[in-house]
Amino acid sequence: MSKGSGNFFEKHIEKIVLAVVGLVCIWLLVTRVLISPNKVVYAGQKFGPSEIDNHISDRAGRLGQMLSGAAEHKQAYDPCLPSLVSLFKSAIDIKIGLNPLQPPHISSRVSDDREYRMPLIGKVSDVSVEYIGAVAYVPTADVDEQNAYDEAKSEPGDIDFVTVEAKFDIAGLVENFRECFAGEDIPEEWRDPCLAKPIFAAVQLQRQELLGGGWSDWENVPRTKINPGKKMFEVAEAVGKLPPGGVERHLLEFDDGRVRMDLLQPEAYRIASAEEEWFPPSLHKEYVKYQQKEEVRERREAREAEKKEKESKREEKLRRREPGFFGAREGGLSGDSTVRGSEPRTRGGWGGYDRTAFTRRREPHKKVSSVRSKEASKATSIDDIYDKLNELLITEKTDISRVREPLVFWTHDDTVEPEKSYRYRIRLGVFNPIAGTNQFREQEESRKNEVILWSEFSATTQTVAIPGRLYFFPLQDAAKVVTVQVFRYVLGYWYSRNFAVKQGEVIGKVVEHEHEVQETAEAKEGITVPETIDYATGAVLVDVVHMNDWLGGGGKNLRPRYYSDMLYSFDGTSIAHMPIKLSYWPGELRTTFREVEKAKKKPRKPFRPFGSRMAGRKRVSRPRTEKTEVTDKSERGGREEESEMEAFRQMMESRGGR
Repeated sequence: MSKGSGNFFEKHIEKIVLAVVGLVCIWLLVTRVLISPNKVVYAGQKFGPSEIDNHISDRAGRLGQMLSGAAEHKQAYDPCLPSLVSLFKSAIDIKIGLNPLQPPHISSRVSDDREYRMPLIGKVSDVSVEYIGAVAYVPTADVDEQNAYDEAKSEPGDIDFVTVEAKFDIAGLVENFRECFAGEDIPEEWRDPCLAKPIFAAVQLQRQELLGGGWSDWENVPRTKINPGKKMFEVAEAVGKLPPGGVERHLLEFDDGRVRMDLLQPEAYRIASAEEEWFPPSLHKEYVKYQQKEEVRERREAREAEKKEKESKREEKLRRREPGFFGAREGGLSGDSTVRGSEPRTRGGWGGYDRTAFTRRREPHKKVSSVRSKEASKATSIDDIYDKLNELLITEKTDISRVREPLVFWTHDDTVEPEKSYRYRIRLGVFNPIAGTNQFREQEESRKNEVILWSEFSATTQTVAIPGRLYFFPLQDAAKVVTVQVFRYVLGYWYSRNFAVKQGEVIGKVVEHEHEVQETAEAKEGITVPETIDYATGAVLVDVVHMNDWLGGGGKNLRPRYYSDMLYSFDGTSIAHMPIKLSYWPGELRTTFREVEKAKKKPRKPFRPFGSRMAGRKRVSRPRTEKTEVTDKSERGGREEESEMEAFRQMMESRGGR
């Protein structure tokens, strides 16, 4: 059978192949030609290659018929104006127009036949300046009207800024405006109380920089980076450069309590340093004195605490050496203890002391402590300084027309650079309410284009020297290799590192900070310690030369001196030099080295949270009464010290009684 079967397939293999090929061809004809998968979606329907052309042709024909036919009339557009007007009608049928309310142009409020004289703005007096260098919360994004300083993201960073403060006779300004625009000398039909209200326009701060050849020209200082209204306060001083709305627009914008606050008393950076705070210059000087007294008090208390501890240990040692103590511990020595206990104690006796003399030595401490306590109670506290600040601050509700005391205003400069010196002057500007009109007297007609009426500049402030944040000192050299100690101020504290520098190398570089044992412990307490420190000075070591000169006052006092001098350059053109080794440094350089070396040892403290103890409008002073609990640290410390000394004296007397 198998043989026959095999013969069947061998005989009919050609027919079987032809049959299979025929079936495949029929399947391709049906699936790929008759039922085509290549369909496209058009107008929400699927069409094959032969159908899409017919469909488009039919649709084009219908569109042609519609275009050639008559137009269809649709319902007319309803603007809904009557229904909108009805929504504005009140219960008593008051007719309200739909036109938006706009301030009338000043030319329509003041007739062309009126003439006014320009008011005198006055002088700026009592100018003072103060520099603050500390760690503050610096915004990481731009601060503007939509992104206020309180809401913007910020992080602690080193900041140098200067505050300039001055006083202005605001009562005199109000009176001058009243006399010029609504006074008794003005015809009654010309009197305009709106024009008689002065509106502040600008506070202009100018500075000079101390250069090698003297002072530079005066330049305007921009508003700080944290001031949200810095663009708004850039007012054009010529009428032709004003934006649409003219001076009337500015009068409406600036006649606002918050705008007035930001203009005359702008906010300062929020301080993060634990031992620094911002106050206007007149109060910051008091704050510095307060801080100095606090440091003296803390050092005094530390010394007294150390002294008490030593005296306590000494007393404990003496107490252990008393006969009664040994008798109680060693029962067999009671006789000897009795004899020794009956002898009078003297300072020169065996392990003893004169209790009367010891008590007398404590009495003066009690009196001094009482005096210190009284002095502390009279001293200025931090609450007193904040109270004075609150008296200076203006608020949104402050009516400047009712202010009788001189207005204290200030502004800041946060563009100062380390190791540079500046001096400042300041003035105040008020809007000219009739700028761009013909309402000027003939002799003052030339001022019609003045948008701002300026006061006189204040006197020039004292020079403000901005301290450096990077110093380097050559300590020693060997074989043209100089050991240079670089100091860098980072996040409120000084750090240093030694670098071995060869000829042609840059002094200092960015390094990972190696935390000391103390810094590691501080980091656990929440104290911020930098991970990396940029010690790069930008100076290149050029060469080391050996110098010899004479030292002394002349005559027989002269003596030869031999030392090495380090030559370095910042720009590759000019070369500076510095003696190597502290004993050869100039006096000013030695003083700087000792100051930064001492500052480096300053104990570190955690940063304050954003806005904590900030000298500003959010702080509310607590009222003081006779029953108010004493909170001043100096007074409380004095009372605690007095009570402790009295308790110690009574304890010693009671022991002597036994």
